[in-house]
Amino acid sequence: MRIDILDDKHGVLRVRIDSEDDLWLLSLMISRGDIVKAVTLRDVSIGDEKRKIPMVLSIEVIRTEFQAFTNRLRVHGIVVEGPDRFGVKGSHHTISIDIGSEVTIFKKVWSKDFIESILRFSRPINILLVAVDFDEYAVALIQQQGVKIVDERSVSLPVSDYGFDEEKNRLVEELAKKIVDIAHRYRISDIVIGSPGSLKDEVRRRILELDPDIRVYTDSVANGGYAGIQELLHRDVIGRMLRDTAIVKATEILNEFDYLLVKDIERVAYGLNDIEMLSDIGAIEKLVIVDEIVMSGDDRERIDKILRGVMERRGEVVIVPSNTPIGERLKMLGGAVAILRYRVPRG
Repeated sequence: MRIDILDDKHGVLRVRIDSEDDLWLLSLMISRGDIVKAVTLRDVSIGDEKRKIPMVLSIEVIRTEFQAFTNRLRVHGIVVEGPDRFGVKGSHHTISIDIGSEVTIFKKVWSKDFIESILRFSRPINILLVAVDFDEYAVALIQQQGVKIVDERSVSLPVSDYGFDEEKNRLVEELAKKIVDIAHRYRISDIVIGSPGSLKDEVRRRILELDPDIRVYTDSVANGGYAGIQELLHRDVIGRMLRDTAIVKATEILNEFDYLLVKDIERVAYGLNDIEMLSDIGAIEKLVIVDEIVMSGDDRERIDKILRGVMERRGEVVIVPSNTPIGERLKMLGGAVAILRYRVPRG
């Protein structure tokens, strides 16, 4: 993602989208009431027929629509500026933003700290995790926007020695080719393979025969499939590779939250009502919140107020994807948790 601040005083930004993760980050930047300006397609009547005509439109945002692991962000709103000859001003329109798009945003409420907080997580992350054993395998893609299972399959190898090696070699060949194909499709250079025993090493060797430029790491896990992917996500090798991502930062804060919840409960908070009050008095040191709350149209002004309150007092804000294990846990805690600078007694 490339961001140019065109007007620091009034919050005018020009943003270029370079990856799928950039679309997720952009969806967090755009709020209800902002003006978004971009080249877009619009149905217009020309004579007796309708055509889609490219034009530059500015819309006042009503809501955004983003689905993880897609390559499109849709911004819905009312046209406030456009070519007069087409009479589009005042009508509803949706701007579709794709990889390669460039948009200009006029922020209704401008917080440079909030933008910088989001940009800390703008480093592209593309890592493939593979968990395989003799019963099943799963392949998962990790990006800033979360974890996605891109392939999984149950495997049935012979119980007896007869035919076992042949079937195992067929499994290694099939999986290695799939992994290389997925790595090329998503432009991945780092792969981590986990398995019980030596199966991971055999898959690694075959991958490197197919593409020597891919970096392949191995680790031992007790299971293949989805359970093995979950094991890999908690390993140090993954933590080192993902140390700057929102998921890892949020995990560290949530671990501290769990500790203080037992040892010093007046130093933690969860749920928006409690967190809003504590943000108002400047008590929040660290805040973790799920993205679907940040993007919610109903509570967006309230959420923006909370985030600004934390960041203006140099607090740390981490926004995590809702479709991750830590995002699911946060939703059970009201969508957000906070570590406080000092004890705040509450009734």
